[in-house]
Amino acid sequence: MSNITLFDQELPDFLQSAGTSALTQQLAGKVGVKRIVPKNGIFRKTVSGKEMGKIKGGTMNAIIVNASPQVGRIFYAKAWTPDAEPTAPDCFSNDGRTPDKNADNPQAERCDSCSQNIKGSGMGSSKACRYSRRIALVLEEDFGTSLEGDVYQMNLASKSLFGDKVGDNSYPFEGYTKYLSNNGKSLDYVVTELSFNDGNDNQSVLFSPVRFITKAEYAVSSAAAVTPETQRMVVMTPYQADVSGSAKPLAVSAPVPVATFKEDPIEEPVKREKKVEPKPTIKKDLDSVVKAWSDED
Repeated sequence: MSNITLFDQELPDFLQSAGTSALTQQLAGKVGVKRIVPKNGIFRKTVSGKEMGKIKGGTMNAIIVNASPQVGRIFYAKAWTPDAEPTAPDCFSNDGRTPDKNADNPQAERCDSCSQNIKGSGMGSSKACRYSRRIALVLEEDFGTSLEGDVYQMNLASKSLFGDKVGDNSYPFEGYTKYLSNNGKSLDYVVTELSFNDGNDNQSVLFSPVRFITKAEYAVSSAAAVTPETQRMVVMTPYQADVSGSAKPLAVSAPVPVATFKEDPIEEPVKREKKVEPKPTIKKDLDSVVKAWSDED
């Protein structure tokens, strides 16, 4: 049968609403990772490294549907510059404890004893090896009437992960998950507002609860959380840059579980001559939103 004869035929009923297949899009080079990139007080939507739009207002509401099970680490031997070409990290870890087996240049057998993970190994008093965690989220505005929200990846650096509470109920990510858990709430069952920390040069992201998700939102977000595509979004691979085609990410050999946020606390390594500074304790006071939730229970 020739192509002309095939194209003259009417598409079968069961394919009329299927759209272009994922395989065809992949082979045509039309599939890329969708990301939300927080930068300079603006949340930018990107696909394969190309900016496709901006979220106005400096805040956005989203449902966080998945996240890396543990805080990871990433190390580049070469200092970053604005004109630098995207490159793979020299060393990285998905569990924050040992270098990944696919790391090109492991710096130590364990992260807690690595010289790149000590304050002062980077610029100034910073560490050369940085904390990192990936989350997958669906924007509230994308649900609409059709409830077909796209899943986006977001990379959270150290300042968006750790730190003190800001204002009434805004936290860096690690504090936010503990805040919800301490009050009997689930991260993926609430709509979260993401905003920028004005006290940190608008470079780090804060999280605060807005409302419970609806039944319709739950049906979509819970299904999106376990898809292979979403699971791959929260796994760190040797190629980290937002560029399509320059390198091929490693395939995920096994499904990645939805993060439970119950791992043991990470102890930051310090120089031997210095005493270990106690970590700040996150307050467990109830804000007005969570009080309202508790009254509903």
